[in-house]
Amino acid sequence: MEYLKQKPQYSFLIRLLKGEDILLSLQRFCEKFPDIQAGWINGIGAVSQVKFGFFDGEKYVETVLEENLEVLSLIGNIAENQIVHLHGIFGKRDGSCIGGHILPGCIISVTCELEIMVFEPKVSRVLDPVTNLKLLSLPENF
Repeated sequence: MEYLKQKPQYSFLIRLLKGEDILLSLQRFCEKFPDIQAGWINGIGAVSQVKFGFFDGEKYVETVLEENLEVLSLIGNIAENQIVHLHGIFGKRDGSCIGGHILPGCIISVTCELEIMVFEPKVSRVLDPVTNLKLLSLPENF
């Protein structure tokens, strides 16, 4: 186990509007605030289209759905170089849920309400040779 003691600095409340892309909007938001180098993201809302991936151990298998869905939960983090890593759970009309790793292509149908809690110090991502993914690099061991 690795860990890093974080100190919350401040948070942003954000409302995305109809037609905006969740991931691309968050990336643009971070660009406006270069001091965001570590953060935690939470959100809810509604979308007309989702695009998410499932990591099968080698690559992301993408799914796209064009239908009205409730955003039941968005959760993720921001690391060094403002890398936004976001997962989502979406509710269908029949009460079933789908979700995965958020990709560009999740389009807001009504609104999306988000919080970004900004932390210090910054958090890095390092290429893990076992998974071939850039994972959080936390300096302390338990």
